[in-house]
Amino acid sequence: MIRWSEEITELHEFFEDLFNGVVTSLDRVEVALAPDFTIVGPDGGESDRAATIAMLAAARNSRQLDMSTTTHRLLHRSEEMIVASYIEHHHVAEGDTRRLSTALFVPDSDAPNGVCWLRVHETWVDF
Repeated sequence: MIRWSEEITELHEFFEDLFNGVVTSLDRVEVALAPDFTIVGPDGGESDRAATIAMLAAARNSRQLDMSTTTHRLLHRSEEMIVASYIEHHHVAEGDTRRLSTALFVPDSDAPNGVCWLRVHETWVDF
């Protein structure tokens, strides 16, 4: 079963737990990201799967972070892909930020919630 919206929520809950030191294993993210995964961050930098996993490994227990996602929207769905958008909220001691994210998923029955993350593009959102 493909549950793209649940995957967005659950992976971001994992990120929050990783940053806060609740979890240390990267197993969850390693099975969720496609082998050719890429992400464009809100500042325009692009990272591949290996760089993303390395950044996450370095971020373990690095800061207190409250993270959530809202406004999940299905933009396109076919047999080959799912495109969705969502707002990602971060609350840290230095202040709050928001990002509008667009994610491209591919179906994968072995992945959590039946989808792998293929590409993410984030952009800053003003309050």
